[in-house]
Amino acid sequence: MVNVAGIERELRLSLAVRPEELRHIRCDLVTRLDSWGYGTVSDTAVLVVIELLTNVYKHAGGQCDLLVIPVEPRLLITVSDAVMAVPARREASAGAEDGRGLVLIDELTDHWETVLTASGKDVRCSIHLPSAVKTMTATTSTSTSTSTSATSTSTSKG
Repeated sequence: MVNVAGIERELRLSLAVRPEELRHIRCDLVTRLDSWGYGTVSDTAVLVVIELLTNVYKHAGGQCDLLVIPVEPRLLITVSDAVMAVPARREASAGAEDGRGLVLIDELTDHWETVLTASGKDVRCSIHLPSAVKTMTATTSTSTSTSTSATSTSTSKG
């Protein structure tokens, strides 16, 4: 956990994703981003997070961990679930109701990747953060965790 002048600088949730709960997650994320000084990216971050959580609901039984943490100059988003299947982009027909999620993720993020872990997978994304107007100066500390990675697929914009 990273603290700056008493403000928790990460959002970490263990979730049983249900469609009716997405509104609460959305509100919590917007509140956190505003408190961190990154309200300008909240629309993009919310779309990315909700799309990833919708995928967990549809394809992984709804159980996951969500981590959102600003590490300037990026907002890092990780969704972890217990399913080892790597998400794949697919072409959606004009009338299809789904199949566009990873296209959105690709368009809205600077980078995204899927990393298989010993317990499932992490889908990791980053969104560029504009320079935030800071009213406080503080030293931040970060903690690092490691995971066993068997396979990684990624896309990055150059």
